[in-house]
Parts: sequence; structure tokens; C-alpha cells
Amino acid sequence: MKLMKINIVLATFVVSIIALTPDCLAQEVFEDPEGKYTVTLPTGWLGIVNQDALGRNDVNIVFKVRENGSLKLRRIEKADPNIEVIEYANKDEADRVRFSPGYTKIRMEKFLITAGKYGALLSYDYQTTSAQPFTGRVYYVRTDDGTVYILHFTGRRSILGSLRNQTDLIARSFKSK
Repeated sequence: MKLMKINIVLATFVVSIIALTPDCLAQEVFEDPEGKYTVTLPTGWLGIVNQDALGRNDVNIVFKVRENGSLKLRRIEKADPNIEVIEYANKDEADRVRFSPGYTKIRMEKFLITAGKYGALLSYDYQTTSAQPFTGRVYYVRTDDGTVYILHFTGRRSILGSLRNQTDLIARSFKSK
């Protein structure tokens, strides 16, 4: 009798998980309007393309609203092919990232992209000019010998801090064309 109750509880649990799974795993592939890259966006992330007054595309990838989480991509075309990605990330941190107000480095680590291919990940905290606690996560992905893409996530510490699995998924799904 006790075993039957446990089986019923487990069956109910499994059915409820299966019912929730399609919504939880919903993803959308976002393609750069200039055709340079694609990324897979989990539920809640939106790719928004605007044009400025000169007709240039401005790509914004956000988690619900920009303050919760925002992704900006940069392409470095003439990166030294002899420098490891983690060395490039350390140089970028020293030259650019550390100048954010209230910058506090959390860690620099190797980031597994696919089997045998590594990038780099810099995690840090900072404050906005209005002293709001924000966090940043910067992924460095080498696509060929001379090209490095930088995926720079920023957002409220209380929200983006808990989305590490989603930012990792986006960085791993990045495909250069």
C-alpha cells in the first residue's frame, strides 16, 4: 500500500513536469540583420532591431526589459591568432571593462563552448551612475584565427545573477557566418 502511494506521487510529479516542459524549453533562433551571426534565445529573451537616423541597424537582445538583462555583441576582426582567448579577455578587462563604476571582479575562467573548444568568461559586479547594483558577464568566443566575438551581458544583480544557465546557453549557441 505504501509503495502504491509513492508510485502515484511520482507519476503525478512526472506528468506535471512533462506538462510544463514545452513552455520551459521554448527557444527562438535570432539572426543578425546583417547575417553575421545567429544565437538561440531562451524564453523571456527578445531580439529587437531598430534603425538609427542614418539607417544603421541597432541590435538589442534583452531579458524582458533592458534593466533585467541586456546583451551587446562586438566583433574583433584583427585579433592576434597567437594569443589564447583567456589572454585576450584579460587584456580587454584591463583596457575597457574595469572602468565601469564600482567595478568588482568576481572571476575570470575558461568557458567550455563545445567538446575541446574553449572561450573565456569574465564575471563582475558594478553600479550604475544612480548606485543601482548591476552585474556583468562577458563571454569571449574565437570563431577563427583572427576573429573574436565578445558577448557582453549586463543587468540587475538580482535578476541577471540568477540567469547564468541562460547566458551560458546563449554563448554556446553563438554561430558566426
